[in-house]
Amino acid sequence: RAQGHAAPPAMTQQHPGRDSPPVWWTDMAAADGAAPLRVAEWENGPEWRRENGWTGSDFVHAQTAPVHIPGYLLDSPGGGPRLVGAAHFGPAAESHRGLCHGGTMCALMDDVIGWCGFCASGTCEPWSGFTVQIDTSLRAPVAVGAWLRVEATIVRREGRKVWVEASLSDPLACSDGRPRVHCEAKGLFLIKKEDTC
Repeated sequence: RAQGHAAPPAMTQQHPGRDSPPVWWTDMAAADGAAPLRVAEWENGPEWRRENGWTGSDFVHAQTAPVHIPGYLLDSPGGGPRLVGAAHFGPAAESHRGLCHGGTMCALMDDVIGWCGFCASGTCEPWSGFTVQIDTSLRAPVAVGAWLRVEATIVRREGRKVWVEASLSDPLACSDGRPRVHCEAKGLFLIKKEDTC
């Protein structure tokens, strides 16, 4: 189910286009070499979340979130872990006349950098650490209703410190054969110390 979750009719009306991920994303999800992250708190719904200690919906992965990532694919093309996802910017992300608030891009960078950090070992270990610093550069506005590619790669690791670089781009809006970049970020993720009792 790397394509995400089908939305109930009421959610689809709130977020038109959210139940139909773009072809470039479904093609990536079907290709060999990348595995979908299987994360219980994204997949099992609000009741499961409440029963397991969460008090609300996921800020980025909930179907009703203003900007929504249905899931990530994990691979290691250059040796280090890389996450790739598709992000949908719904009407609730709007800030100015059809354009999304820049904070929605920052939220995505925080999410993808954090989840990439959880994959520092090569497999996903949710809540194994936390993002401690993000430097985000906003490059181009995002239109309401857009589906964009979000990507993060681990570029360096020293002990518990993991450096991650991330981007948000439109694979269909190319300039000089390269996707239009909407934002880029560099982040520092810190792996938790081993518990000692």
